[in-house]
Amino acid sequence: MRSISRRLAATLVPLLLCSVLLIVQGSVWLYDRAQRNYLTLLLQRETDSLLAALTVGPDGLYLDLDKVDPDYARPYSGRYFVVQGREKWRSRSLWDHRLPLPGDGLQSGLLAGPQGQELLVWSGDYRKAGELVTISVALDYRPLLSEFRLASWWISALAVLVVLLAVLVQQWLLRRSLLPLRRLQQELAEWRSGERLQLSEQVPDELQPLAVEINRLGRQIEELLQRARNSAGDLGHALKTPLAVVESRLDSLAGQLSAADYRELQGQLQSMRNQLERSLQRARLAPDQARGARFDPGADLPALVQTLASLYPKAPKITLNGRSDSAWPFDREDMLELLGNLLDNACKWAASQIRLSWLLDADQLQLEVADDGPGIAPTERARVLGRGTRLDQQAPGHGLGLAIVGDLVAAYGGKLALQQAPEGGLLVLVSLPRERR
Repeated sequence: MRSISRRLAATLVPLLLCSVLLIVQGSVWLYDRAQRNYLTLLLQRETDSLLAALTVGPDGLYLDLDKVDPDYARPYSGRYFVVQGREKWRSRSLWDHRLPLPGDGLQSGLLAGPQGQELLVWSGDYRKAGELVTISVALDYRPLLSEFRLASWWISALAVLVVLLAVLVQQWLLRRSLLPLRRLQQELAEWRSGERLQLSEQVPDELQPLAVEINRLGRQIEELLQRARNSAGDLGHALKTPLAVVESRLDSLAGQLSAADYRELQGQLQSMRNQLERSLQRARLAPDQARGARFDPGADLPALVQTLASLYPKAPKITLNGRSDSAWPFDREDMLELLGNLLDNACKWAASQIRLSWLLDADQLQLEVADDGPGIAPTERARVLGRGTRLDQQAPGHGLGLAIVGDLVAAYGGKLALQQAPEGGLLVLVSLPRERR
């Protein structure tokens, strides 16, 4: 969401700035055109005044300076004229500067004047008393140009300030508008970690259909998972008794079969029993509980220890070492299956004691299960993680415990390692990230 706001700002700011600057420059240009048109009318009136100031004398036309505006007498006043007939009259304001006599009408550009002035010049041809007269009138346009430039800078700066303010307001409104999406994202993360079972539908009208459909999808998936778990459990229980009967009958027929056939049938039955054990493992170690509940070590671990004590009447002492005042951000059934298999495996091999230690920090959960049993040789540790691998055929079980643990750890994106325990037996190290990858 933050990247969306950044991309929107990165696109919107240049577009608005270019648009505003174009509007500012266009407005200044239009005002400049309007000002020049207005001054052109004034210059035309000035030529009419100068034409009226031309008086017929005994020797022909002469310019009556008493009828001319006093500004034309002040040097470099910014107002100039040149009247060209049989004689030529120049305003004293020009001093020693020459004013060009361009063609008829307003000049398309500004002409250079005295002291760096920029002149707007109007010229016209007239006939008075039978004499052809050319009158050119000029006005210094540089003060207006300076004002235009200053106004352009001020308007541009204000426009940029307004654009930046508009972008800030837009970013604030966008973040405020995206708050429901952020809450929805947080609820989805809590749902995935098991903190909640459905999303809140108290959202804006635009997002309510999305939240409703996600909740419907979640309920449908939960129903399918529950049906699959029930079907697997029912199938396992339904096949367990017939499998035991087949195994018993096979033992009674051992004398009538060859050794090779007997071993092959025993192997197939063992494979079937392994699959059944995998399906029934969750039902044996975890009580019924709605999926999505978080694992509470303070309540669930003592119940698990008690369950194992009922399965192993001579079970070794299980020591719990870790904080139990807060729930773990993991699915309860998954944690019961993981810890149940680890402790179940330790109960089979430990001599007198088992230690379960855990540490939950901001990034991950670290588990240690250690026993004082015979342990596993370093060369055999990788092999026992394979499904159904057993190093001692005399021990109970089918060698699925560590394989099940490996499957769960891999599903959470964690790590599983086997080492030598300080107690002398096997040390199983499990690391689970809080955020599933």
